[in-house]
Amino acid sequence: MNRLKSGRFLFKETISPTFFNLNYYLLEAGWMPARFKWMAHFSDANLQFDENAAQCLEFKHCLSDLVAEYCPQVMMPTFIINDQNWPVILQFLNQYSFRNQDSVWILKPSLLNNGQFIKIFNSLADLETHFSSNQRLGGEHVLQQYINQPHLLRDQRKYSIRMFLVLSNYAGAYLFPRGYLNVSRHPYTPEQFSDLRPHLTNEHLHEEESNVIQIPSERFEFFPTIYPQIQQIVSQLFRALKQRYPQAFTRFTLKTFALFGVDFMVDSNGRVWLLEVNHGPCFPIEAEHPLQNYLYSDFWHALLNSFVLPIGLNLPDTQIDYSFFDKLV
Repeated sequence: MNRLKSGRFLFKETISPTFFNLNYYLLEAGWMPARFKWMAHFSDANLQFDENAAQCLEFKHCLSDLVAEYCPQVMMPTFIINDQNWPVILQFLNQYSFRNQDSVWILKPSLLNNGQFIKIFNSLADLETHFSSNQRLGGEHVLQQYINQPHLLRDQRKYSIRMFLVLSNYAGAYLFPRGYLNVSRHPYTPEQFSDLRPHLTNEHLHEEESNVIQIPSERFEFFPTIYPQIQQIVSQLFRALKQRYPQAFTRFTLKTFALFGVDFMVDSNGRVWLLEVNHGPCFPIEAEHPLQNYLYSDFWHALLNSFVLPIGLNLPDTQIDYSFFDKLV
């Protein structure tokens, strides 16, 4: 990485994995911690991207609403469902084209991650039984038609794809062109849902074990053939967010940006579908993590070169190198 000149930064590296990694790579670049915010050239304030826009992507019911209005084709049929409207939603599904006996539905709490309280149903009757129970988790959920025929890797392993997105209030949106695949440790069982481990590609379904193997996307020959679909989906999502929250992409005082992890699934026909978006994803902090040398080191160096250092050094736009990322329009 080219070291332009040193600067000072301020944030607590223990607050989040993002701050921890920024602390590490800024120190590596020759920057020093500042004692006071007024002394810092880059601080946590530069990561305070518009909260409403960020939550619109992070919260599953908000993302579902955004997609339904602007780009419904990027996601499987998805419905916001809660304690009040579930009878209406199930009645709608029963009356229209979703009565197909092969339809499988996945129910996700809107505000939880890591596969918590996710359930899969292969009939509307089972869904009704679930919502009629007083033992279920309440609150906002999304009900999504399940991709029951995903593209599988060898040994019948299901996978999802994680990519990294940068949204800024001064330069728009950029996608890092490399990601990784979360590959299930368990062979896929299309008709069996009592064990969710073959179906969910979350890293940790149970604290004591990892549910997936993480493999860099560049290891898969098919990835370049589906990457244009990923770009197109994220571009449509960016345009939708910009239409709903134009103020998020307007600089008023500080230059700010945010990091997002965007997850995708590929079906058996090779079509890519958007799954969900995570704001400030849980980046690894362990030096021995298997993806550090193959993905994350390059990602953090790219982020510093294209976003962190230019902000800290107040570089003019004409001198900023975004070539490590793909610009979204």
